[in-house]
Amino acid sequence: MSSSLPDRPTGPGDMGWVTAGFILFGFAAPAAAVGVPSSIGAVGLVFGPVLCVAVTAVSALGSLFLHHLCLQHKVDNLPELGRAVKGGAGFKLGFVLQQTNFFLYLPVALLCVAEALRDCIDPKQKMLEGCTDYWIFIVAALCFATTQMRDLSNVTAISFTSLGCVIAVILSVFTIVADTPNPFKQDASWIGNPDMTTEGRESTGWTIFMLGATTTAWAYVPSFLTAELSNSRVMEYPSDFPKAIALSALLNCVVYIGVGLFVVLQWGWKVNDPLMLGATDYLNLWPSTDLRARALNLFWFVACLVSYALDSIPLGRQCQRYFDPNFDITDFSPLACFKYMLYTLPTFILAVVMAILVPSLFCMLAFMTALTVPWVNCVFPAYLYKCEARNRAEKEKKDSSQRLLEDNIEDGSSLRFSLKLDSHRLPHDWSVNLVSVSGYIIFIACAYGAVGKLATAELRGPVVVGCQGWLWLDE
Repeated sequence: MSSSLPDRPTGPGDMGWVTAGFILFGFAAPAAAVGVPSSIGAVGLVFGPVLCVAVTAVSALGSLFLHHLCLQHKVDNLPELGRAVKGGAGFKLGFVLQQTNFFLYLPVALLCVAEALRDCIDPKQKMLEGCTDYWIFIVAALCFATTQMRDLSNVTAISFTSLGCVIAVILSVFTIVADTPNPFKQDASWIGNPDMTTEGRESTGWTIFMLGATTTAWAYVPSFLTAELSNSRVMEYPSDFPKAIALSALLNCVVYIGVGLFVVLQWGWKVNDPLMLGATDYLNLWPSTDLRARALNLFWFVACLVSYALDSIPLGRQCQRYFDPNFDITDFSPLACFKYMLYTLPTFILAVVMAILVPSLFCMLAFMTALTVPWVNCVFPAYLYKCEARNRAEKEKKDSSQRLLEDNIEDGSSLRFSLKLDSHRLPHDWSVNLVSVSGYIIFIACAYGAVGKLATAELRGPVVVGCQGWLWLDE
């Protein structure tokens, strides 16, 4: 039987494709589950689902490109894949794009975990002066502990836990929204949002539209974890990874379209992100003290904690590779655990400092999304795939020329065969170009939204540094 499966070698990994799919989905699912209603309201009841399917499809294709390259070069992280295809320049580009996203998302993930725990325990925000920063300190140690899991092969159990919590969050959203009417409801548009055609608010409406499109980009980012999962060290059968991509893409579309449409049809298009902030015209719409709302935040807390782990584990591994390339990640002796903790401590400390001192984390998140997500999801995979095809074509041409010389063949047919290699077309050239161009379009949309968010006070939100009396408090 084994002889009939030469392309399915087993390795030390034992993760199945279903678990890998849940991990890909769970990376951004907690934030997406409470953020997609705002996106649907911003881009339209019809255009929102269409955009979701389109962006998910090109992101899945980008991940598939990386998977094929990982199988070819036997690597287990994105920077090394860049090196294998494009040398030192590929390594640097992959490292900067992936690790910058991981690092800058850490303080945002910390904030989400802290707010979820606060709203579960203290929904009226009377404890700890009502300041979220104290809650960040409370959850910080727990978040740091998840980083010590070291490798994505160790997160099977928590990936299923995260999926269960995301489902619980969605069910809670359905019941709460269905039982809580919005007297200020404004119906959504089929394409775009009403502000785009409202005199005096056209610019704000377009910014809201682009921010909604941005959500479709960061809600599904499989390429950030493809290399880390699509290898024999983690998966039992890495060749099954395309099934994981398909599963995660399907789950993303179901959540985005199902949750988004339901909430917007019930509450109107002006829904805040996250949903627990209510509607723009009715901020007290969300019943924060309701037992179901507090339970939702408990589930969201667990799911966000898993999301933090999926973000911090690859980042921690890169730190370990830098400080101690020969470290044995399977060694969990007290000394090894202490050393690994020291390797991962600097990025954690910086994340906590940023969570406290960055005036607007979500403005930073908007710019980080524009500068990393479309590039890692689409542009970089397409670029590597083109480089790989070009490398193979050059190698084939060189090998063919060598064979011609060795065999001393001089007839015209062989010359014509050699010339054909000069016009060698890339495999699936149309799909590679589609993913690449889509990445540039997504970048433009994300960049427009980020600049507009920073420039528009009502979209920027509160700009705060520390708690009252720490440093300063602005608007």
